Amino acid sequence: MNHFAVAILSSFRAGIVAVRSDGTVAYINPIGAKILEGCSLREGENIHPRAAENVFFRVLSEALSMNYLPTRVEAELPGRDGERQSLGFTLSVLKEKDGRVGICAFFKDLTHVEMTEESEDLKQRLLMLGQMAAGLAHEIRNPIASIGVHASILRSHLSGNEKLLSSVAMMSTEIEKVEYIIRECLNFVRPAELGIRPVQVDALLDGVLARMITLHPGMKFSIQKPGNGGLMVDADVALLEQALTNILANAAEACHGNGIVNVFVGTSRHFTELVRLNRQVEMILPGHSGKEEEFVRIHIRDNGPGIPPEIQERIFVPFFTTKKTGTGIGLPLAQKIVHAHGGVLDMNSEVGKGTEFIIKIPMRHGSGR
Repeated sequence: MNHFAVAILSSFRAGIVAVRSDGTVAYINPIGAKILEGCSLREGENIHPRAAENVFFRVLSEALSMNYLPTRVEAELPGRDGERQSLGFTLSVLKEKDGRVGICAFFKDLTHVEMTEESEDLKQRLLMLGQMAAGLAHEIRNPIASIGVHASILRSHLSGNEKLLSSVAMMSTEIEKVEYIIRECLNFVRPAELGIRPVQVDALLDGVLARMITLHPGMKFSIQKPGNGGLMVDADVALLEQALTNILANAAEACHGNGIVNVFVGTSRHFTELVRLNRQVEMILPGHSGKEEEFVRIHIRDNGPGIPPEIQERIFVPFFTTKKTGTGIGLPLAQKIVHAHGGVLDMNSEVGKGTEFIIKIPMRHGSGR
């Protein structure tokens, strides 16, 4: 790295850590080293053995094997003098000649005043966005309701005129679509307020799959779960159910209502159980256990056409859709719900073979995740 590049990276107001694919820390800038004084990290050190120390190191370790990186994460670290330190960070892929060579983390210390200011600023922006969306929805709903009333009046006066009745029926269908889009948009911009309680995940999945079978009779759904069942997790039942429904519905639509969806539910340590190092599959921290690392893991795999590589990075972008009747809200809302539970939503897809979504959320909801 030349002196000019080092000067640029050193002048950043945020911390920067670059990690090679094998887990070796390639670079950390001075501000990053200062922020991490309470749990110092050095260039040349491997991140994998330190994954158990805190959430930041754990995510760095696990992100090396993830296809979809979390874009905005907050975590608590041990700070100086025994205090807790709040960190906000984003992750990006490091590429060289179109090949992935590692990841990079950009992070800031959000403790005390800075954390309060950033949280308040984000809260105000979301509140303003929600108010704008609610006002817009109100302005749209009034004329839509009026159109619906007049369509009903027309329908009652057009008995026997099949051509005009068909047109009125189409108007009613389009009105329902607009109402649905408005509801979905409002659901997305509202803050995710969790009503946490113990939930039996496998039983919840059974109920969601039963509804999917009714709604998509041409699909074949199967579920694989622990033999003893009773897998419990702290979660908001309604929101988790909505996230699962959105992902399963997306899978059914990708298969055009005639395909196979396999669901697997289990537990794991960390966000990813295995990493591939030097072509060998190894456990992250073999034999290590602890409450902080217990996650419920749900895989939803379909045999649809798969997602083209050029649009895979956009599937979680709100309002992006390739479907004629889609709103582009389903998957971003599912991701928002999973993130609100302190988890991650990852995706693997191969054209011609299908797509797999992986949900991982902490089994015990609490701070510091």
